[in-house]
Amino acid sequence: MKRAIKISVWILFFAAISVLVGFISSEHQKTSCRGLDIAIDYREGTPLISVEEINKEIFSHFDSLQNKKLGDINTVEMERMVNDIDFVERAEVYSTLTGRLKVKVLQRNPLIRVMNSHNQNFYIDEKGYMMPVNLGFSSRKLVANGQIDAWYNDSTSVANETGTCLNDLFVLAGFIKKDEFLSAQIEQIYVTREQEYELVPKVGRHLIIFGDISNMEEKFSNLVTFYNEGLNKVGWDKYKTINLKYRNQVVCAKK
Repeated sequence: MKRAIKISVWILFFAAISVLVGFISSEHQKTSCRGLDIAIDYREGTPLISVEEINKEIFSHFDSLQNKKLGDINTVEMERMVNDIDFVERAEVYSTLTGRLKVKVLQRNPLIRVMNSHNQNFYIDEKGYMMPVNLGFSSRKLVANGQIDAWYNDSTSVANETGTCLNDLFVLAGFIKKDEFLSAQIEQIYVTREQEYELVPKVGRHLIIFGDISNMEEKFSNLVTFYNEGLNKVGWDKYKTINLKYRNQVVCAKK
């Protein structure tokens, strides 16, 4: 008997809570919108889009929000629209109890800037997707140019296209970024006619002949060792090229 009473009490309690939540939600939908707040998480990277640009995009689709009932504002459509912006990885739109609309945005993080053979200029982000360059903002990222025939296409990830030039650049850039020394030293990747790679350093007037991306970790390890044990002793401008194409050796050409 006591068990049945307890169960009944709990059922009534949850029913009351459900009714209360429903009432609060219904009343909340009748609240007038009192403004729009946009926050962008740049993840400590360079801003590629501004609050003003997102605000402009929103109001190009939604004529007016001020004093409009929250229930009459399609926040699902607004969230979808913000997520469709090229520089946005993820967006969330919700309303507060005080009647303000909140837009939280996570910016996509570019990994490498590509200048292809068709005069197209774009980024590849950390997930392998292509994204345009916003001319109003500049991001100092590793640059790739040369004989890059691939066209801009933001519908697929180059991370899944093994064996292609863009996939190679994505892999190379990812490795370089993870290494503190390499990310500080390498500023450009040049793609040759043979679809091999040459690296241009920030310090030292030499060219690093990398070849293809096979044995990549070994090649970079040899390069760092050579910098530490070789160039630090003889000088960073002694050689014209540093060739890493051959297994277990570094071949240099003097100026």
